[in-house]
Order: sequence, then C-alpha cells, then structure tokens
Amino acid sequence: TAAALVDAMSRGMASSMASSSSPPSTTATGCSLVAPTICPVKRVRVCVSNNENTRILFSMLRVLACNSSELDRITMGGRLGGGDASSPFYSGGPTSAAARLFGLSSSSGPSPSSSSSTCSLRTCRDIRYPINLHNERRAMEILLEIASRALSKYPTSLARDRADLRDEVAYPKYSNVRNAKLQVRGEKEVLHHFALWARTAVHVIDVLLLELESERRLAAGVGHSSSLNRGGANARGANQNEELGYDYVIQAMEDDDDCHSTILRYCSDVLGAVRRDELNRIASSAMGSSA
Repeated sequence: TAAALVDAMSRGMASSMASSSSPPSTTATGCSLVAPTICPVKRVRVCVSNNENTRILFSMLRVLACNSSELDRITMGGRLGGGDASSPFYSGGPTSAAARLFGLSSSSGPSPSSSSSTCSLRTCRDIRYPINLHNERRAMEILLEIASRALSKYPTSLARDRADLRDEVAYPKYSNVRNAKLQVRGEKEVLHHFALWARTAVHVIDVLLLELESERRLAAGVGHSSSLNRGGANARGANQNEELGYDYVIQAMEDDDDCHSTILRYCSDVLGAVRRDELNRIASSAMGSSA
C-alpha cells in the first residue's frame, strides 16, 4: 500500500501544546521551547498497516491528548501515588498495565533495572498502551482531525481520483500524470483508513465507557455480587441492552468483511486489554469495600 506523510500532525501537535502551556510567549514541543512564530514539523510516515511507525503515531497522539494531570503521571513513569479512579495505571508503581504502557516486559517482581527504567518515560514514542479510555478517546479525535484536515487540502476527492484513473486516455499508462495521480490516490487511501480507524475507535470507546459505568454502579449497589464479572469477560450492566455491549460490537466487526484487520485488532486487543484491566479493578474495589 502507498504511504502518506501526515504533515498536519505536527501542526496539531504545536497548536495543542501551545494551548495547554502556561507561558503565552512559548510553544512546547517534544523536548524544547521555541518561539511561537516557528511551527515545528514532526512527520510520521504511515501506511495501511500496524507497524512500528503506526505504534509511534499512536504513542505521540496519546501524549498530545494528555491533560496536565496525565502529563504529570507519565513523566513519573507510573510511580506517582494518589492517582484518581480515572487514572488506574499511575497510582501504585509498576503494574502489568504500566509495563505495557511503557513498552516494557512485565515480570513477577521488580528488579533494580526494571524499577529504574519505569521511574521516567524514555520518550513520547514509548507509550504503547492507552493511558486511560478518556485520553485514548481524545487521541482518536486528534487523529480524526489531522486526517480530515489533510484530506481537505487536496483539490480532488478520492472518488474523483479513482474515476480519473479509469480514463486511460487522459491518464495514459506509465505516464507522469498517471503516476502522480496514483501517488495522490495512495496518500488519500491511507488518510481515509486512519480517519475510519479513529471514528471506529471513538464509537467502541463510548460503548466501553457506558459498560464500565454500568459495572461501577452495579458494584457500588451490590458489593461483591456474583453478577459482577471478576474475570473481565462478557460483562454488561444490568440495564444495558446487549446489542450495545462491547462483545456484540466486536463480533459485528469480525463478521464485517469490509472491516480492516488492523482496526479490528486494535479494538479487540488493545481496547479489550484496557477493558479487562478496568473490570478487574472494579471487581477488586468492590471486594475491598465489602470486606
């Protein structure tokens, strides 16, 4: 598949950082402060695949989506105590979730080397696990905005390009004009893929947030009731329609031949892991409060 330069990402990065930084005269970038008249460009070359560049893109998006509290916590490498309920991965030292977050291998017990490596985040490229569902949703919204903005800069649509390429008179085979059209079509296909990925992720995260909120209410109402799924699978709120549940959505995606495998794997594996961690945490909290 053709690759695309997501140039707009850097501009979103600069504007997001500028709006969240306290000094009005500077703009925060990855590791330095620069004058606001300079717009730094960080280009991530991506394609319709789940490769290292895709993981770097998502890591950087998660940093861009951080609020001040989340930024404080990721710079402490998962070791900042006293985290609130919405930030389970930063409230008690290096857990298995924190190990995934920082791209580290999990172990049964902390070692001197692993403890020191989790004391601070190496770079913004290393956040390989969602910070939390709210942050992940904001990251997907940023990705959708970037892709939409980049697509709006093209003078023609993807549908127009595909129609033009069927005209071998105006676009002869092996001609420069046809090769240019093929290149642009490939870039748009990549951007449309990530826009679809972002929209799908936002929908699935919304389903998860509703499901988890229902579980929290159920746990608060019945304590250690057996209706609470301690293993984190097939959990739904008592008043939640099954067709709105996470499992139903994932099954529908698996049955959809048009659903790209990378999007399905992200929703089932990455978001599914967050779901299991959250459900286990809710179950543990309910058991603790009932003891």
